[in-house]
Amino acid sequence: MVCAILQPGRWVGAQPIAPRLRSLDGVTLGILNNSKPNSLQLQERVVELLAKQHSVVGVVTKQKPSAAIGAEGLDTYAREVGAVITAIGSAFIPTFGTSKSVTRKIEMPR
Repeated sequence: MVCAILQPGRWVGAQPIAPRLRSLDGVTLGILNNSKPNSLQLQERVVELLAKQHSVVGVVTKQKPSAAIGAEGLDTYAREVGAVITAIGSAFIPTFGTSKSVTRKIEMPR
């Protein structure tokens, strides 16, 4: 599978997507955090839930200073971890559409 990478105004190219892992057993997970409010808590909770189901070896967190700034050293980071959890977070739930829009709250089990 190939993923097209686009940059507004010009074509950047196509990069192959990494193959899906068969299991997370024995894998070091990475958290690539973008400094958005609540995103780290969400990522840590996802890792906690995954670790209950898989024999995860460890976790390596890489903190970006801002969501708008690219992460430096991703090639090195990719060699340190077997899978990466990335997410965005916010202190509020944005709603889009009309006043009749329905917002669903999804709760993760504790």
